[in-house]
Amino acid sequence: MSNKPKLETTILGNTGLSITRFGAGGHFTNGPLAHEDIPRRVRELNHLLDIGVTYFDVQWEPEEDATAEMMKTRRDEFTVAWPLHGVTQRGGEITEKYIIDYCNDHRSRYDVPHVDILLWVALELYEETQEKVMDVVRSAFAKLKEDGFCDYVAFSCHHSPEMAICGIETGDFDMVMVPYCALHPVAEREVFKAAKAKGMGTVGMKPFGGAGGFFAKVWSGEVTHPEIDKWKDSKRPFEAAMRWVMQNKEMDCTVPAAHSIQQVDELFNAVQQPFNGEDEEILNTMKRVMNEVDVTLQLKGKTGIPGRWD
Repeated sequence: MSNKPKLETTILGNTGLSITRFGAGGHFTNGPLAHEDIPRRVRELNHLLDIGVTYFDVQWEPEEDATAEMMKTRRDEFTVAWPLHGVTQRGGEITEKYIIDYCNDHRSRYDVPHVDILLWVALELYEETQEKVMDVVRSAFAKLKEDGFCDYVAFSCHHSPEMAICGIETGDFDMVMVPYCALHPVAEREVFKAAKAKGMGTVGMKPFGGAGGFFAKVWSGEVTHPEIDKWKDSKRPFEAAMRWVMQNKEMDCTVPAAHSIQQVDELFNAVQQPFNGEDEEILNTMKRVMNEVDVTLQLKGKTGIPGRWD
């Protein structure tokens, strides 16, 4: 019998999908070590499956290419959330035709006939138009389900907790994905509770605050302070952040970004241990310094005016 550590699993909301609470999201896509070597990406995704990760949140090319390649050989080993981009009022009218054409294009381009979850990336709803938008989106999603492209539908939201809750209350979604970090914990207090009340799955993205967040500012050298300089070249704050999010059982899954197999393995090992006193000290110090140096506390999305998540 193998003594290799195993990842904690859970059921994603009311979907019945069994997934690992440590997922893969935005892996090898963003940041200074991002690359477009598809065979290398496939090897990296294979490694994630080999250590037991069973939830993949896909974002942009070439990640779509690599994941589609994996789906040809190991499809039954993971749950995939496939992206739906461009459904935004900033780009004009939201139409059913655009949504269906987009998915049909991906089905053809990537040879992906079916995905578990279709993820509306960066949900955008406003009071004066939300009813019309949701009518269009519901109709499109119903047709895509009927056609067999997806089993479940979900959304991510970067704008604000209020907009995320609006999506939860007005839509017929199976899952929600929002920023969730020890430095920005509002998702736990508001969004996750609202989603769970409706039986929705919950995924926390940006556990380190995102590419423009405080963690990144510290390790890039943009922010310096005597109290945090000792951790500048250490992996401990990242480990602490992972263990902090994993202790919240209202969050089904977290999807940390990583830019090497080594980083994946470090995070894998980190979540095998419970959140502890040293973790709490590290994160409390970072919160205190973050407020002291007056770094912007917003997590900025790709569209609209960013909202506060703290």
